[in-house]
Amino acid sequence: MVRRLEMIVSAVAALIARRFLRDPRYMALIVPLWGWLNRTVRRFGRVRVAAVAAAVRAPRAPVVAAARVRLPAGKAWLVKALGWEAAGYGSQLQALMGEPEMVALLAAVPGVVRVLRPLGRMLGVVVGPVVVRVRKARVPKPRVRKVRVKAWSPGPIPEAWWPQKRR
Repeated sequence: MVRRLEMIVSAVAALIARRFLRDPRYMALIVPLWGWLNRTVRRFGRVRVAAVAAAVRAPRAPVVAAARVRLPAGKAWLVKALGWEAAGYGSQLQALMGEPEMVALLAAVPGVVRVLRPLGRMLGVVVGPVVVRVRKARVPKPRVRKVRVKAWSPGPIPEAWWPQKRR
């Protein structure tokens, strides 16, 4: 499974390089996106190995501080940017998610779902069980109308009330 996921992700990375080099809007995303995709495959492999063999995690490599680029977060944004070819790789990922071994792994280890969900979101694929958060029903507060109290003033006195001057 790790090898198949690695093949899908490497094909997506090659497609990103080929297509994003032509588009100046996405050119700055190539290297950060490649790094993120490669880390995702490595994390999937580590989580799977830890879940299956209950092995001790390997020490992590030191992280080099660099300027961070924020990747887009919309649903299927990579498919919208790359077109039908990315949709094909999303279809391959969907087929991998539907295999019985992967379904069992996703159900048993929530860490695998956390690793693969962002990749699935990029390609428009649902990874793992769909979690729907139900909000508590809000009890509406009773509306209290604020009453503005105005200071009373007699207002202007009509001329009819003025005493008439005698001539």
